[in-house]
Amino acid sequence: MNYKLAKAVDRAKSYVSQLVVEGSSYSSNIDLNKIWQLNDSYIVSPLGSGIIIIDQMLAHQRILYDGVIKSFESSSFSSQTLLFPIKMKFTPNRFSSLLDALPFMNKIGFNLKDNGENHVILESIPSEMLWGNENVIINQMIDDFQSMTKKEFSKEKAFALSFSNQACIKHGDNLNNTEMTELVNRLFGTSEPFICPNGKSILIQIPLNEIEKKFTKK
Repeated sequence: MNYKLAKAVDRAKSYVSQLVVEGSSYSSNIDLNKIWQLNDSYIVSPLGSGIIIIDQMLAHQRILYDGVIKSFESSSFSSQTLLFPIKMKFTPNRFSSLLDALPFMNKIGFNLKDNGENHVILESIPSEMLWGNENVIINQMIDDFQSMTKKEFSKEKAFALSFSNQACIKHGDNLNNTEMTELVNRLFGTSEPFICPNGKSILIQIPLNEIEKKFTKK
C-alpha cells in the first residue's frame, strides 16, 4: 500500500472508530423501512439516536472490490450474456494492456474473443456490471489498471480497484428502495464496511444531540 493511501485509510479508521454503536452493529440498527435517497447520491436512514448517511458510490466500490478479490480464489462472480455481442477496437498499446488484464477479467465473468487486428468481441460481462456502457467502462478500467500496475500495487489489487472504480453505482444514479436495501445489506457483509478500497469513509453518523444543537443555538 502506498504512503498516501495508507494515511487515508488510517484517517478513515480513526474516524469510523468513533461511530460504533455500543452493544450492536450498524446493520441491525438501520431502519430499512425508512431509508431514502438524497440527491441521487446518498442513502439516509434513522439510526438509533441520530441518522446515518451512506455514500452509494463508495459503498458499491467496497462491495465490488471484495467480490473481485474473492473471485480470484473461488470464481464466485457469475456472468450475463449480452443479447448483441459488442465489437471493440483498441490501439496496439491499449490492446497489450487488455491482454495483461484478460486473465483477471475472465475470472469475474467477462468473455472476450480475439477477432484479429486488435479487435475483440465482447460476449458476456459480470452480473454485477450494469448493461449499456460496456465499451466506456472497459476502456476506463484498462487505463486504471495500466496506471495502477506502474505503482506498487499487485496486479490482482490493481484490477480489483480498477473494476470497482469504473463498474460501481455512481453519484446521480437513482435507486429504488429495494436497490438501496440490498446495497446496505451487502455493504455490512463486506470486510471493511466503513472504508472504501481507496481509503475514503463510506458513511457518516450525525447524532441526535448534534442535530438538536443546530436548533438551540441563539
